[in-house]
Amino acid sequence: MSDNELAFEPHDKVAVITGAAGGIGLGMARAFTDAGMSVVMTDIDADRVEASAAELRSAGHDAIGIQTDVSKLDEVQALADAAMDTHGRVDVLCNNAGAAIFAKLYNVSVEDWEWTLGVDLWGPIYGTKVFQPLIQQSPDGGHINTTSSVSGLIAGAAAGPYNVAKSGVIALMATLEREFRIAKSPHRASVLCPGPINTNINRNSVNYRRAAKGDSEAGSARPDKAGKKLGSKMGDFLANGMDPDEVGRIVLDGIVHGKFWIFTHPKILRLYHEQIAMMDADGSLSQGRLA
Repeated sequence: MSDNELAFEPHDKVAVITGAAGGIGLGMARAFTDAGMSVVMTDIDADRVEASAAELRSAGHDAIGIQTDVSKLDEVQALADAAMDTHGRVDVLCNNAGAAIFAKLYNVSVEDWEWTLGVDLWGPIYGTKVFQPLIQQSPDGGHINTTSSVSGLIAGAAAGPYNVAKSGVIALMATLEREFRIAKSPHRASVLCPGPINTNINRNSVNYRRAAKGDSEAGSARPDKAGKKLGSKMGDFLANGMDPDEVGRIVLDGIVHGKFWIFTHPKILRLYHEQIAMMDADGSLSQGRLA
């Protein structure tokens, strides 16, 4: 598809965005509404997502905020029902809600695995399952995007549940995109693999994990040296990252032009190329900065 050929015309379309109270999700909402779309913004934090939606409404855009825990199928279904009740259609779904825990695999509890995969993998699975029938009603072709990470391509140490989930959503979207193409469908799927973005995912993940546990330490990953070190590095890494509003514009461009892979930092792909080269050469795992 040429750069001038549009796969999706955003004006007057409706998008549902999870994890939209801030960060990348809010950046998407701003970009989408600037392009003439209506947005249904959802997040586990009811107050924050309503405040973000109100910000867009005050600028003259069509936006509503709905509290949703994407790890719960019934809440994702309720979100879809609310979107249809409000707009009668959904053209775009962005599975963006995410969470992360940093600890060595040995120290990650089963409960922490379940919590992280619930948000990062089951959330997109539920979203795709519930919204795909609605997306496929979009007469001019709809779109499902899911936020993965460069970690979905290159699994670094001390972030096991996050890596597994982000690899899984790449497979989920690749499967969906191929199924759309085999069926000669007008609909599309894509995966966002961001590099460093200036978001609060680290802090928010800690707060939401504590809330999920009822502020109890039971069933939590034990803080370890590797996890603390990586968490600290990630915090510094993200603080100097790309503005989420720029990510939103990149995602919009990817959807409009029918891209499957959407990258914010293409240069980071050299780490993936290194991994493939070593795999092909002698079957070893690349070392690099993610050893």
